[in-house]
Amino acid sequence: MNPVICFRYGRQITMRTQNVSLGGLKLEANLDLRVGESLDFDILTNGTRVHCKGRILAIESFKDKVQVRLCFSHNSDMDFRKLSDYLHTLYWSRYQKWIIGGILILSTYIAYLFIRTYFFK
Repeated sequence: MNPVICFRYGRQITMRTQNVSLGGLKLEANLDLRVGESLDFDILTNGTRVHCKGRILAIESFKDKVQVRLCFSHNSDMDFRKLSDYLHTLYWSRYQKWIIGGILILSTYIAYLFIRTYFFK
């Protein structure tokens, strides 16, 4: 969950992302929004601000929380690249643990086979 700073009516309002992709995002809203409305906002990622513009596609209410789905529109190539790099980092950091764990398990199994073959004939 990343902080998102929305710019609306000359004010800055901080919200949190629920889900981010290259096409848009879902955030937990703490202000009154309408479907079809456009927003300017910055996604704060690893100390970098990615400035985006988006249009609200849907608003979902769950008990006392409101979640808003936005699709990106009219973003600069530089900001799109920043977002792409950030998402790529997130993707690989998730699977990096699994890859390292798999390599360790495979190495342990090969060592076991080696020891069993040469020392327990």
